[in-house]
Amino acid sequence: MRKGNIKFIYEDGKTPLLEVELANNNLWLTKFEMAHLLNCFVQKVDANLRSIFKEKLLWENEVCHNNRYTDNNGKEHQMMYYNMEVLIFMSYRINTLEAKVFRQFVNSSLREKLRRDNMSETNFAGLFYFNPNFCLN
Repeated sequence: MRKGNIKFIYEDGKTPLLEVELANNNLWLTKFEMAHLLNCFVQKVDANLRSIFKEKLLWENEVCHNNRYTDNNGKEHQMMYYNMEVLIFMSYRINTLEAKVFRQFVNSSLREKLRRDNMSETNFAGLFYFNPNFCLN
């Protein structure tokens, strides 16, 4: 599984810069990597993950990947990975400088996509697909 890469670059006295490398237009992180990236405790990420899935804001089976592997000693392990959609949700629920910089990155990336596609505000809704048969349970 290709995970992609995301990291902050810190320079003295400046807002951190974000360096992102996507794998197949996605990014996969463990909750530990998310906590490290957003500069918070793993317990905070874990509590927010439970809340996001409990409130059905995201569906776990659509945004998670359980990676099973065997170590050199033959012991089997598994690690849960969460995609970029989860990271975006998480950044809006955690109040750290790193989460704010990530939110700004997401918003500027969307604005750049709109500008590149010469989309006006009137046809902004064309970016999103609406399924009238979809309902929440």
